[in-house]
Amino acid sequence: MLLGLRISNVAVIEEVEVGFGAGLTVLTGETGAGKSILVDALGLLLGGRADADVIRAGCDEASVEGVYACTPALASRLEDLGLPNLGDEVLVRRVVGRNGRGKAYVNGSLVTVGVLARLTRGLVDIAGQHEHVSLFDASLHRALLDRYGHLGEALATYGQHYAAFREVEARMESLGGDEGRVRERAEFLRFQRDEIDRLNPEPGEDVKLDVERRRLAGAEKLKRQAAEAEVLVAGDESSALETVGRALGLINDAVRYDTTLGPIVQSLGAALAELEEAQRRLNRYADGLESDPSRLVEVEERLDAIKRLCRKHGASLEGVLKKRGELESELATLENRTEILEELARERQVAEVRARESATGLSRARAACAGEFSAQVREGLAGLALGKAAFEVRITPGGALRPEGTDEVEFFFSANPGEPPRALAKVASGGEASRLLLALKRALADSDGCGSYVLDEADSGVSGAIADVVGRMIKEVSGHRQVLCITHLPQVAAYADAHLLIRKGLKAERTVSEVVPLAAGDERTRELARMLSGVEVTREALGAAEALVRSAHRAMGGAPRPRRDPAPGGGSRGRLRRSA
Repeated sequence: MLLGLRISNVAVIEEVEVGFGAGLTVLTGETGAGKSILVDALGLLLGGRADADVIRAGCDEASVEGVYACTPALASRLEDLGLPNLGDEVLVRRVVGRNGRGKAYVNGSLVTVGVLARLTRGLVDIAGQHEHVSLFDASLHRALLDRYGHLGEALATYGQHYAAFREVEARMESLGGDEGRVRERAEFLRFQRDEIDRLNPEPGEDVKLDVERRRLAGAEKLKRQAAEAEVLVAGDESSALETVGRALGLINDAVRYDTTLGPIVQSLGAALAELEEAQRRLNRYADGLESDPSRLVEVEERLDAIKRLCRKHGASLEGVLKKRGELESELATLENRTEILEELARERQVAEVRARESATGLSRARAACAGEFSAQVREGLAGLALGKAAFEVRITPGGALRPEGTDEVEFFFSANPGEPPRALAKVASGGEASRLLLALKRALADSDGCGSYVLDEADSGVSGAIADVVGRMIKEVSGHRQVLCITHLPQVAAYADAHLLIRKGLKAERTVSEVVPLAAGDERTRELARMLSGVEVTREALGAAEALVRSAHRAMGGAPRPRRDPAPGGGSRGRLRRSA
């Protein structure tokens, strides 16, 4: 859901900030007041194309900022795209420069427009702006039909069978290629395996060899140092052994007079024993050290050969030994390629049969719900003064197995009798697109994942009683999702939970547009009266406006649900300020 929007230096808008809530928000105003500018600005936040012409005259850049509620799905997208998650809200900003360059930010992080579009795709549907209407994207029609028919379980079953089929195919492809290439691969594997076998390293051998190399390289120095240490421990009268021995003798004599010295006697005795053991080990170590240049050369060559082998395979010695097992396994597979391929072919046949059976079941389920879906959409169109319109879901079966099945699904529409239905994006005008979107949304209300709908003049071409039906249907849809609706009809505006007036004025001799939130009561009634009577608001028009509001309340079963009014000074202001 869109929580707030701030627009700066876009066309005739100098700066506008407004918050949005749940339910139905209508935007009204005179023609040319700037209502569509808000929609175009919102399109920029969805990754739409930016044009320097949108920048207000005399300014170097324009910017649009928005605050979205952070749903679990949106949080998952943030994680997938490596973007920061700030909690309950997502802050998005788009800047358009006079030089044609622009910037986009998500939660303060600079992103490309492509990343912005991937993040916000499906958050808002804007009728009349086909590049942003996910319902008019043919690549999504299959998913929408599946969602409408609650075919998730059938799709998951097919997905498991399809994955098993593709896994067998991938194994067969790994054995593919002509015989010459297979022989070349086998020869290469044998060469790598034999190279490791010739050296035949042992686990941890490189570490052991390195220790031995350092000992052999420093043998003379080590022998000298060991001998000197032995002398210091036990070589003369001032050695450690002699000194500790004398101290032990003195304390042994003193303990006869003071038994509390007993622990010290034990400590000195233990120290004397440790020194004697150290002297013996030093002696053995020094006697065992021999300078062996030939062994040193042998160790260095062996160690160098192991290091070259590790560098060649880009791995540690443990990795090389693991690679050796992998080479042996792949080589065995290639040497038995014919038998393995025959077995895989049998597995593939079984897996394909299962996948096709699942795909057939999925196709039947789609066909079963396609008619019901089409009928619901046509019913909605009939109530929106498009009773002669044609709408159908075309399912084209295909031969190849794909992740979503074998079907191609696309929605087709014709607003005029006698005209054959064609793809949505090619035939729907702005007003028709809005009403078609409304009918589609009504049918998909329980399954659509989009959080906000923007209907740009959904009442185009209707009036009177039909306008009331349009308003009632929009209100019905807003019970499931947030709806922002630009309208010229008071019958539609009367159903609003919140009402925004867009009007032009002069500021420093320049035209500016502003957004004025209208409070329930006199302010809204007066705007509805203006929409009914024109420039001059008459007493009769005010009475008619009040009657419209009462009628709308009765039609929806009573008073409108409580909600916060959108306001430039509302809760979104601080969030948008912090995102700048």
